[in-house]
Amino acid sequence: METPKFNKYVENKQDKLSKNTINTYTQLYKKMFKHFGKEPVDIDEDILIDSIKNDMLTDKGQVITNPNTLTSLFNTVIIVKKEFDLPITKLLKSKENLLSDIYDHREAQKIINAHRLPSFKDVKSHLKKQFDDENHIGYILNFIMQNFFTRNKDLDIYITTSLKLAKDPEKNYLIIRNWDIIYIKNNYKTAKTYGSMKFTFRDRKLTYAIQKFIESQTENPLQTEWALIQNANGFPLDESSQAKFIRKHTLNGMSESDIFKIRVDEFEKRGDIKGLMEASRRRGTNLATLIKNYSLTMKPVL
Repeated sequence: METPKFNKYVENKQDKLSKNTINTYTQLYKKMFKHFGKEPVDIDEDILIDSIKNDMLTDKGQVITNPNTLTSLFNTVIIVKKEFDLPITKLLKSKENLLSDIYDHREAQKIINAHRLPSFKDVKSHLKKQFDDENHIGYILNFIMQNFFTRNKDLDIYITTSLKLAKDPEKNYLIIRNWDIIYIKNNYKTAKTYGSMKFTFRDRKLTYAIQKFIESQTENPLQTEWALIQNANGFPLDESSQAKFIRKHTLNGMSESDIFKIRVDEFEKRGDIKGLMEASRRRGTNLATLIKNYSLTMKPVL
């Protein structure tokens, strides 16, 4: 699959785009390349618009109708065409027309989620069950998700016993000390905007779970840190496998996004604005984005 223009775009922008963003653009561009049989950047705007809206297929062979996915396809071809000073006026207009569809889709999804998702009480009960069942990894993961409102990437954590050992600025750490616990977020989605985050706190059950996790690791006197999300041989899982690993330990196999929606919903039911603001700060997002993407009841301001 020859995509010299797209490759040139990535080469020019690689210092400004995150790895995840590049991967997303690459997947979408290849999907369009497979559909058209050539680089989308070389295709006329009208043909692109018609095909993206009516003929583009999912991996399962179904026509794509989700407005968010359609917008992502438009975004991908627009940015590459723009790089080569090619016409994008019609594409931009079509993308704008999707905004109201996205809003309607999001509001409909909120109604579905409000009936589908379990309660916060159920989620807390699941956390207690992980502790009672001595599932130390499950307890640590669920505790961090429920209290620090994390994305999957934030849970790519290395556990260690001293702040001095948490040296890598590209890693997330959970540091257990005699008197407290420190959670350091360096590697997360919005790190370029919000920078490194450090949370110091105490929790008896989490301390116990972390201690037991460390005891369960292969004895190596030279080892000073342990990956929380690891395979059977003790090696860290790659990013593509982490989500599946995390879902094995959540209630009903829920995603981190679902758990965050449940927490946001609980704050809203209590009218706890400070709680929402703190959730937004810990996750690394602004309050408007939180309400727009994760609220089950509140309507965003358009």
